[in-house]
Amino acid sequence: MVAGLSRSAYQYRRQQQENGVKADKYAELRAWLRIFADNHRRWGYRRAFYTARAHGFDVGRDVIRKLWRQEGLRVMPRRQRKRTITGNHTPRVENATHPGHVWALDFQFDSDYRGRTLKICNVIDEFTRQHVGFRVARNITAADVIELLDVLSLQYGRPEVLRMDNGPEFIAKSLASWAAEESTMRAFIPPGQPWHNGFVESLHNRMRDELLEDNLFEGCADLVQALTIWSDRYNQHHPHSALGYLSPNQYCLTWQNNNQKITMNT
Repeated sequence: MVAGLSRSAYQYRRQQQENGVKADKYAELRAWLRIFADNHRRWGYRRAFYTARAHGFDVGRDVIRKLWRQEGLRVMPRRQRKRTITGNHTPRVENATHPGHVWALDFQFDSDYRGRTLKICNVIDEFTRQHVGFRVARNITAADVIELLDVLSLQYGRPEVLRMDNGPEFIAKSLASWAAEESTMRAFIPPGQPWHNGFVESLHNRMRDELLEDNLFEGCADLVQALTIWSDRYNQHHPHSALGYLSPNQYCLTWQNNNQKITMNT
C-alpha cells in the first residue's frame, strides 16, 4: 500500500503519468467495480455504491453510476417465469412486524455432478430477510423439517407464524402437532402460486444466481459447505433496498437496538 493506494493502482497512475496521460483518480475504484460486478452478477450500481462506501471509497452515488456505465457494467438478466392467476381471490397475507414473527419455508432443488437430486429446505425470517437456516439431503421428510425447526428455535426462539405451501412435508400431521405444541400458526399459500411466498422465492432466485447456477457439487456435504459460506455472506453483507440498503444482520441489529432504547425510555 502506497499513500493509501493499492500497489496496482499506484503502478497504473505512474504508468499513465510516464506516458503523458492524465492520471485517472478513480482507477482503483474502477478496478474494484469490475471485480464487484463479476462477483455479483445480479447486483446493480446502487448496491455497488453502498458496498463501496462500506469498503472505504468516499464517493457519491452519481460517481458510482457514471463509472458503472463507463465500464459497461450491467446486471445479468434473469430468466422470466410465466405466471397464471386464476380467479380474482387474493388470500389474506399477514405482514411480519418484528424478528421471529413470520418464518417462510420452501424447498429448492439442484443436482450433483452425477445428476442425482439435491434437496434444500430453506427458512427465512420475513421481517429481517435473514436466511435463518437450511437442510440439505437427497430426500427431506416432515420429520426432517421438524428437526430443522427445533434446532433453529433453540437458536432464535420459536416463530409465531410459519408460511409455506401445501407440500406433503408441510401439511403432515406431525408438523401440525409440532406447531400446536409450540403455539405457532401455520399460514399456507394458495396451491400453484409461489409468488405469495415472495420472500423465500427471492432468496431462492438469489441463491440460484450466485451459487447453484455456477457450481457443480459432489454431493450433499459439498453443497452444505458451500451453502454455509454463501448464507453467512448473504446475511452479513447483502444490502437490501427494502431494508434501507442494510444487510439482514445489520437491519436486525439496528431494529433490536432501537427497540431496546424505546423499552428503556418507557
